Amino acid sequence: MGGFFLGAAALGWVLCHPVSALLRRWKCWDRPNYRSSHTEPTLRGGGLAAVLLVAGAVAAWVWPVDRLLAQAWLGGLVLLGFISWRDDRHGVPVAVRICIQTLVAVGVVLAITGRAAPVGLILFAVFALVAFMNFVNFMDGINGLVSGQLILMSLGAALIFGVAGDVTPLLIALVMAGALAGFLPFNFPRARMFLGDVGSVPLGFSFGVLLLWMAVTATDPALYKTWRCCRFIFSSKVRLTVIRRLKRGENLSHAHREHFYQRLVRGGWSHARTTGWVWALQIVVIALACWQWRAGWRVEFLWLAAGLVWGGFFAYAETVFRRSQDERGEGRT
Repeated sequence: MGGFFLGAAALGWVLCHPVSALLRRWKCWDRPNYRSSHTEPTLRGGGLAAVLLVAGAVAAWVWPVDRLLAQAWLGGLVLLGFISWRDDRHGVPVAVRICIQTLVAVGVVLAITGRAAPVGLILFAVFALVAFMNFVNFMDGINGLVSGQLILMSLGAALIFGVAGDVTPLLIALVMAGALAGFLPFNFPRARMFLGDVGSVPLGFSFGVLLLWMAVTATDPALYKTWRCCRFIFSSKVRLTVIRRLKRGENLSHAHREHFYQRLVRGGWSHARTTGWVWALQIVVIALACWQWRAGWRVEFLWLAAGLVWGGFFAYAETVFRRSQDERGEGRT
């Protein structure tokens, strides 16, 4: 199985070169502004190479076994890729983006769960998928952060679900992890390219589809409860940020730099240090999930452990940021 990961990594690295050349030709630069965590113009849209590899894997392996899902998945990638590319280039209203994301989410959720599934379950799955796409998109901007997280979570999903379900989702997970590993040298430690909306949104969508598919096809549904803790960082950090901004009366649709990793960089940490710590803690959480499943411990203990790991890190990040503000004599923002 390792050959699929290594092959996808090699292809992803190769594809990033022509993608980079095209982005330069089309002048797709992400120029720093008041909310940016980077200080130099950086190409935006490099995730297109990984998206193309994932689409190829879906066409090659999902289409023969589940044509309806493959059509919904590939159609979703096309729609999301188009609207996200437009957003990268010219900007697209939030309402339009959310409508397109909801449309493609409904398509894949119905393809996986079937129309006979409870309406409540379908609505929850659609909401979770749309939310996850945007969570992934929010994290693009710190060198290596979101690409590394998706690599780790894809490999973790392969470890946890790979022994208890269909082999096809396992192959897609390995290709996704490999494709992003090929992109990583262009994004870390120095960022020559960001994923961009055209990369982060379709890849977040694909990982969400993959996870839902694995949960449905796994021989033991309890696996999903174990795996959900590995996404803790995405959901929890967004909730904390939303609560902080609501307390200040801020418009949630406006751009900001209040995520914990942005506050660490604003507090003086380098991108590499911030990303390295997040990677290390995610590896710890995934290792705990694998151990919990094999040891047969209650999943509640795993969730408690994951909450302590990320809660402690979020609190430390806030301390670093506030201390830096005090040293600079600035107001706490």
